Amino acid sequence: MSVAWQLWLQLFRRTPVLVVLANLLRLAAAYFAVRWLLGDEGLVVIAATLFGVATWMWHTGQGYQLRSVCVPESFLLPSFRRKLLEYGAIDVAMWVALPVVVAVIGGTPHLLLAACGLLIIAAAGLLMGSNPRTGAYIWPFFIVLGWAPSFANTLFKASLHSPLTPWLLLAIAALLLRFSLGPLLRIEDRETEASPLESTSLGRTQTRFAPGEPRRLGLFGKRVTTMYEWLAERALQRALMAYQRQPSFQRRMVLVRRLLLPNDNPEAIALRIALVAVIVCFYFVAVMHRQHFNPVVVGAYAIMLSASRFPQLNVGMVRMRPNMADLYLTLAPRTRAEYQQTMSDALLVLVPISLLTALVYTALGAVLVHAPDPWHMLFVATIVSLATSLAALALHLIGPEGTAGRTMVNLVVMFGAMAVYWGGYWLVGAIGYAIGGGLLALVALGFGAGVWFAAQREYVSRAPRFDASIG
Repeated sequence: MSVAWQLWLQLFRRTPVLVVLANLLRLAAAYFAVRWLLGDEGLVVIAATLFGVATWMWHTGQGYQLRSVCVPESFLLPSFRRKLLEYGAIDVAMWVALPVVVAVIGGTPHLLLAACGLLIIAAAGLLMGSNPRTGAYIWPFFIVLGWAPSFANTLFKASLHSPLTPWLLLAIAALLLRFSLGPLLRIEDRETEASPLESTSLGRTQTRFAPGEPRRLGLFGKRVTTMYEWLAERALQRALMAYQRQPSFQRRMVLVRRLLLPNDNPEAIALRIALVAVIVCFYFVAVMHRQHFNPVVVGAYAIMLSASRFPQLNVGMVRMRPNMADLYLTLAPRTRAEYQQTMSDALLVLVPISLLTALVYTALGAVLVHAPDPWHMLFVATIVSLATSLAALALHLIGPEGTAGRTMVNLVVMFGAMAVYWGGYWLVGAIGYAIGGGLLALVALGFGAGVWFAAQREYVSRAPRFDASIG
């Protein structure tokens, strides 16, 4: 029991809001369940709904916690697997057996189906917490049911009276548990850490978990990661061979960029855009098949998506500090300012990459939503995306390194970009491309360029840092 208590305490320390909210919902469900047992029949639905949401939230937190508990070193502890099994038995007793007992007392119909449903909710929460990417495999099922609500209603009514339904639900719950717990209980060698500036979005959230936790990618994620690594290695070798054949300042800068930004070579950029395009097309076809929004918002969302790369720059540069000492010695700059200038010039390539990404996403979105004036959207998106990229790169290059400060800077950049985009779209529509676009470019690009040059001067004047970040 002491192990279970320590795991509960750890869960509360890691996700206090989720734990408190889940238990408040469980207390509310218990209150309505007591009222139902006393004779108020209409409250059983409310009690079941509240308890189902609480169960899902609690087990999502449990899955999140198990990611950091089930590391290879933990399996060296005595009886680690048995203690986890005991913890799971206590959890099942609290969140499945106890409500089933209450349902038996109240004479609930379809009792076996209700118990199996609770197991599925708990297993789904555990799966989504232990591997958040698996949510992409769960939601399409609900999307398909949303396409045919009458069929879903008929299927639900027929399943209530089928003797095979409980067995099917148990099989689904066992499958979900297998997908969630199987990778956690498997002892594997840790994979090589990805670059903090890898920009594939496959492992970007890994820094939020415990140090030493292995990256848990599915089969598709591993295949895509392998492809990115192959493209990065090939681009690095090409840059190295070109520099060896004819050393020059430009080829030296390309080589530095291949080291700092391994997945920002042309082939990797095309692969990244293609993957996002596939996801966006599926989203519009599956979910947004009935348009109920202003098509102009596509351009604003494309700018926001392309600028989401820059907060990673802030985090990645801090994490890479100890490794940057090798690069400093390799470049052998005459002054510290020369090294800082090289870094800022190398990172400036993120601005045209962000601009290209925003334009591709805007064009794709305009085609999918059949925008009435796509050239208007592309024109405004070009100016605003360029200005936003310059400002975001500048602010995250010299901005605060703490999570709170970085979040505030990112919010200011995002909301500012949205305001400028909508204002610029109205301005160009009101007074034309020449005058309106000129005013928009003068204000937006003037601000972005001014912020960048000021930030670059500040960055160059700073001394290089190679100390490891605290925490």
